[in-house]
Amino acid sequence: MRPAPFVHMKKDRFTFHAYLKEGTHAPTTEETYTGQEWVSFGLDNLFPQAIGTLRDNCVPLGRCWSMATAFIAGKGVKFYDREGEEIEAAQERFQQWMLDSSEEEFLHATASDIALGLSKAWVVRRAYGGSIARLDHLDVSRLRAGHLQSGKVKEYFWSADWSRCTDAGEKFKPVKLPAFDITGRRSKSVLYTKTYKQGRDHYSEPWFLPIVPDCEVWIKVPAFNKTQIDTGFRPSVHLHTFISGDTKDLEQYDKDIEDAYTGATGRGIFHTFGTTEEGAPTLTSLPRGDHAGELDTMRDNAEKVIVRGYGVPDILYRMDTAGGLSSQGSALKAAVDQFMNGFVIPMQQIITRDLVRLMNADGLVDVWEARIEQLELFREEGVSDDLKLQVMTRDEIREEMDLPELGGEKGEAIPGEKKAAPEQKPMPAKKGSADTTDEETPEDNGVL
Repeated sequence: MRPAPFVHMKKDRFTFHAYLKEGTHAPTTEETYTGQEWVSFGLDNLFPQAIGTLRDNCVPLGRCWSMATAFIAGKGVKFYDREGEEIEAAQERFQQWMLDSSEEEFLHATASDIALGLSKAWVVRRAYGGSIARLDHLDVSRLRAGHLQSGKVKEYFWSADWSRCTDAGEKFKPVKLPAFDITGRRSKSVLYTKTYKQGRDHYSEPWFLPIVPDCEVWIKVPAFNKTQIDTGFRPSVHLHTFISGDTKDLEQYDKDIEDAYTGATGRGIFHTFGTTEEGAPTLTSLPRGDHAGELDTMRDNAEKVIVRGYGVPDILYRMDTAGGLSSQGSALKAAVDQFMNGFVIPMQQIITRDLVRLMNADGLVDVWEARIEQLELFREEGVSDDLKLQVMTRDEIREEMDLPELGGEKGEAIPGEKKAAPEQKPMPAKKGSADTTDEETPEDNGVL
């Protein structure tokens, strides 16, 4: 909480200190007991849709979301026991659950929700005997939680369009769905995974909420530039003329002046008029108050904040390092490792933990963990020999070739590392030989 305003006294004067209460971009999720069975996600119950709109209109956020989705989805999931041995039966069971979609589609849709900061939701369907028969992805942006019962959410509500959920008819009416129960008593239930955040009992919230103002700034700059192009730039000259004609002719007169001084896209002059008794026409230069290009720096700075606030390393986001990838190989590898271990793998655990939980509930108690096969940024066969020579030591290269290590400084050296050439000493002139060095002339300026 921010301190309340106060007055500070000092001798014969005083100063008044006020603290402005800054707003928050976190959605309101308070339970209201007005007959509404679900808890609104935001004041208008459309917070997930607002985040989706922000992503659709902000290129940096959209690119970070797309990149994170691909990394989190990976290349497929595998299941292992306590000893780290792969369990083929679990993989076959998982494929049996994928009735209406492939494994790749299921993982990509789930990763898309997670990358948008909304966590995930699945629909678990059971057969008559209680075994899991089907697993479907559910659009988490259209899911709302019910009121807490004994400290837990036991019911969820789903609507195709929450902005029209009160319309007449059944099309957008919220459908009640029970929460997932490990005991298997319900034929269809929702498995919603809420990431922990203090004081939040119903929904997951994006970790990148502080960058929302920067996303809004980035969106406004291209819109302003487009408006400037469509309507023309603001006038830079004020022209005042005089007319003694009838008042009904003033509108046409103003149009004629505007047509004479205006380009094809907008009004380039600010025109006023008066009577002939006022004197001669006057021209007043108006300083330019804005220009589309002046906001580009603001947009670029906002982009940096968005990318860093989301969590994508700069070098991985831009891929335009000076000198090419071969000169930045080590930095790129370190950035990928940081991104994978500090961002991607923790997000993937939202998926793998629940898959293990479902496998155990379906009788495969030997399943200890699930891992998503990581996406390869560069294929091994695509790494050029030049890149290896630039970033790998001799011993690392020899290890790939199954050759013994050299050891010492020779083995730790990087073959392609450029070293400064030793300064060459001038050759001593022979005795008695004439100096044949040509003097620099103004004509050739030392070039020829």
